[in-house]
Amino acid sequence: MKKLVESFLLSLVFAATAVSCSKEKSEYQVTVKLPAEFKADSLYLLDYKNEKIVGVTPDKDGNFVFKGKAAEAAPAGVSNDKLHLYIPFILENDNININIKDRDMNTYITGGKIQSIVYGYEKDPNYAKLNLERRKVSKEQFTNLDMNDEAKVEEARKIVNKVGDQVYKIKNNYLKEVVAKDNPPMAKAIASTMISDKDYTAEKILARLDKYKKEVGKSDYITYYEKMMNEFKTMGDNAKTVTVGSMYKNVSGKDRNGNEIKLADMVAKNKYTILEFWASWCGPCRGEIPNLKKAYAKYHGKGLEILSVSLDSKNDAWIKALDVEKTVWPNVILEGEFRNPQVVDYGITGIPASYLIDQNGKIVASNYELREFDLDRTLSKFIK
Repeated sequence: MKKLVESFLLSLVFAATAVSCSKEKSEYQVTVKLPAEFKADSLYLLDYKNEKIVGVTPDKDGNFVFKGKAAEAAPAGVSNDKLHLYIPFILENDNININIKDRDMNTYITGGKIQSIVYGYEKDPNYAKLNLERRKVSKEQFTNLDMNDEAKVEEARKIVNKVGDQVYKIKNNYLKEVVAKDNPPMAKAIASTMISDKDYTAEKILARLDKYKKEVGKSDYITYYEKMMNEFKTMGDNAKTVTVGSMYKNVSGKDRNGNEIKLADMVAKNKYTILEFWASWCGPCRGEIPNLKKAYAKYHGKGLEILSVSLDSKNDAWIKALDVEKTVWPNVILEGEFRNPQVVDYGITGIPASYLIDQNGKIVASNYELREFDLDRTLSKFIK
């Protein structure tokens, strides 16, 4: 069975690298077809920095057509915020067709040499089957689930993760084959940045990107990703300075009324303070708010305070989330999102990120110790 899977992966890679006899195109045309039940008046084409390249309205056939010239093949996506739609693909000078089949965002993409190579794993029937099963199982397990029942929640996660792990294994194995085999250097560079594997460290990725950049020549995408990886390394070093047992670093920002709030003042006044980095667009962050509310109601009178620090890029989105969530503890927003110097000091590369700080300024718990059911367990150890 293992040999069959490996043979399939290799055949996909080799098939995707077959060179066409036709002349390479100098411009791109990306045609997006939405399912009939989707009502969209526009779609946006986003680049690898998540910045808008162009927006279009539907043509007479109801399709969305983007035309332009790409300086290089690079990751991109089509997006519509109202539909919560984002479809990633490789933008390159070719005719690319994106057919979104249903509300579950099952999508069929054709065209694009680099696209076909990098996303070849999507053609694996096992990948497609397991990906559908993962969505189905997730819906079955979590619909009407009592999220306050720890045992049932953990069991549901195990079931979903078992399928999800198989999906990611197929994807990672395929991408590693792309990197290992004789493929265009740009395809290998992009594949390297998509692999989710602890063995693919920042150092290893940077070494590969340096090699590919020499083969490709000038590449804005590789340069951008190299910068990201170097920042990631810096973040990793900074994160080591705010582990349990370390002293906290001060954070200050403005609340919704423009008043400056300093973490240092809160730490000095309270027995324990939770520092919580979040954003309105972060689903897991929003999912933790009910847990924080329970903790605040139970422990605030015993000396607990919370400072939520938003990494939203837009104040309006942050204010709207505050109004919806109705949080009662101090909330501030920082400019610059993850690149704000105060965020960089904590080495934060993902949110939510949480720290429990005692009145002496020492971090006594962090992150997963302050999540879901563990939040109350952790606080009960310190606050009597």
